[in-house]
Amino acid sequence: MLESSLYYKDVLDYWGQRDKDYQLFALSNEEWRNVAILCKFLKVFYDVTCVFSGSNYPTANLYFRGVWKVHKVLLDTVKGPYSFLTPMVKQMQEKFNKYWAEYSLILSCAAILDPRYKLNYVQYCFTTIYGIHASDFVETILSNLRLLFDEYVKKSKSTSSSLAGSSNVSDKNPVDSSLGEHNVNNVDFGGDFDESDDYKRYLNESSTRSEKSQLDIYLEEPELELNSQIDVLDYWSKSSVRYNELSLLARDLLAIPISTVASESAFSMGKKVITPLRSSLKPKTVQAVVCLDDWMRAKGFSTGNYYSRFIVVILYYFLSI
Repeated sequence: MLESSLYYKDVLDYWGQRDKDYQLFALSNEEWRNVAILCKFLKVFYDVTCVFSGSNYPTANLYFRGVWKVHKVLLDTVKGPYSFLTPMVKQMQEKFNKYWAEYSLILSCAAILDPRYKLNYVQYCFTTIYGIHASDFVETILSNLRLLFDEYVKKSKSTSSSLAGSSNVSDKNPVDSSLGEHNVNNVDFGGDFDESDDYKRYLNESSTRSEKSQLDIYLEEPELELNSQIDVLDYWSKSSVRYNELSLLARDLLAIPISTVASESAFSMGKKVITPLRSSLKPKTVQAVVCLDDWMRAKGFSTGNYYSRFIVVILYYFLSI
């Protein structure tokens, strides 16, 4: 509404000169200037709200950047020259600080797993707010991310060990078998001490100490362009071979919904699916129809057209058999 009024500013001023009744509501030049400033201030909140409240399931990496922008604009406005905004912004700050002080740690970790942001962008954001004390906040986020990553590594190793233990494939090297038992290289020195198991543990410990973790390698690589348009989930899907455990962590973190709008939008369709004429649908059928409707909306199909209705009818028929 403010953008529209600014667009028609000249028209409204002209109307104020011609219409005596409207002159009571006409704005002065200073008031128009304040409207422009207020519009620019509120634009940040509008854009962030559109991202967070989108029905296309925004991934969790968007949370940190959006909340930081709100925090930054509040700080800058309070320190700025526009005194008419100060009382309102201070009240907004009081409410915002309650949430920022208890910012979601897990969603801040998700920002690091965005290849456009990584750790440098998180450091930059905290530095603009806390200055020299920013390192404390960044270290907290990074340390928790490392702990979480270690859990995924342990889980992956335990899964691999269980699969190896249940395998019926012989561990005997086929090359050794072909050489025969009387090969001169197959010497048994005897004695009660067999160092083979101890040697394997030594090799494992040495490789663990010398190798960098997947998280360290990922953080050392250069970031992508900050405003580049990428599908973060697709990025980690393609990187799953190189970053096995880290990609699993990224998948779980990025899937955390940053608002309940998308879920509520999908489930609100249940009212349109279960009507008085279709009140005996099986739960499986209702679930399938609701999911299909949500997926088709995400792809840009309108559920009101005949093609969409045809798909739903066919699905309903096969699930009811």
